[in-house]
Amino acid sequence: MSMRNWILIGGFIAICNSGFSQDNAAYINLYKDIAVAEMIRTGIPASIKLAQAMLESNCGKSDLACRANNHFGIKCGNDWNGNHFKKEDDDYEDGQLVKSCFREFSTVYDSYVAHSDFLTDPAKAARYGFLFDLKTTDYKGWANGLSRAGYATDPKYAERLITLIEKYQLDQLDNEIDGIEASSASAIKKSHYAIRNQNDVKYVIAGENDSPLSLASQLDIRASEIVKYNDDINDKKQILVKGSHVYLQPKKNKYNGRQQYHMFKAGDDLVAISQKYGIKLSALLKRNGLSEGQVPMPSQKILLKGKLKKELQIIDPYSIPDRETGNESVNKNPGIEVKDMNSGKVMQSRPEMKANTTSEAMVLSKGHVVAKGDTLFGIAHSYGMTVDELKKMNNLSVDTIFIGQTLEVR
Repeated sequence: MSMRNWILIGGFIAICNSGFSQDNAAYINLYKDIAVAEMIRTGIPASIKLAQAMLESNCGKSDLACRANNHFGIKCGNDWNGNHFKKEDDDYEDGQLVKSCFREFSTVYDSYVAHSDFLTDPAKAARYGFLFDLKTTDYKGWANGLSRAGYATDPKYAERLITLIEKYQLDQLDNEIDGIEASSASAIKKSHYAIRNQNDVKYVIAGENDSPLSLASQLDIRASEIVKYNDDINDKKQILVKGSHVYLQPKKNKYNGRQQYHMFKAGDDLVAISQKYGIKLSALLKRNGLSEGQVPMPSQKILLKGKLKKELQIIDPYSIPDRETGNESVNKNPGIEVKDMNSGKVMQSRPEMKANTTSEAMVLSKGHVVAKGDTLFGIAHSYGMTVDELKKMNNLSVDTIFIGQTLEVR
């Protein structure tokens, strides 16, 4: 196989729901490149790594694989400081089965690397070190050696590994090391996205400096579709918030899970709620009798499904709190126009002030002055930002904005 085929990332994707279940052959095609790259880096046969992952993760369909990207059943250990996932396995306390602590990984790639690091750990050399005296093509020796070393308690562990390797001819991958330069392993990027599921809609978790364009280059989707499917994304080049949900399919009109509503809190954002539950923003607004830009008062139920029985109370984002009493008063002064000093174009209107110097207008031209009808979402959209980014930049803890307020934008 050519180097180009090994380097092609395509889609190292873990698919965890029944609608996208994968058989053994599909799993191999998804992760063989990582297995070969790790063989080049560490000397662990690609056939062994893939066979172990297939057994341990049920070809990516186990609960541990789907929810924690852990394809090798690696437990936390005393030196693990990352996220963890607990499930019953083989740990007991006072004769009672207790939940074991398993490592949770950001990507499937990280799980494969952790498996290599586990076997090559100098502290475990007495247990697994002898394996590296074997050839990478000796998959039977590796399988039997792992079983003798106690990697798994199953007495037929070696037999099961060998059966998988021979049935799917995984040993052919072990021969590829002679035709690939070791340096090519570094060409395989650490950006392997596990496809997850929310409300029967596929999504991935955005990583550091991800954008719709970068995601589209590695997933079978166009950047324009990513923008279309996500209410918090406005541009193909937009840098996404790390850890945010990025949907790869159209979101639903209602929530299909058990939860009936979301309790709205101060600082909550309807766009973020739509992303969290996999519901279209337009459908969420309609279900709750809201218009775009309206902000519900805190401690109210935002329906995720069902019919609205009581009209929601709304915060008026265009009222200005009285500085002395704290009561809201409507700003009746339409104010004056603020113009860009370079183009002369009217930007926004703001309440009239006592004095307007040229320097003041220039400062205002670098920000956005809130006008009637403005919303955080609309402002963020016009400047290619997310609502969260706009709020963070302006130290906003709630969605309420005021006419005449100057917001910093990029």
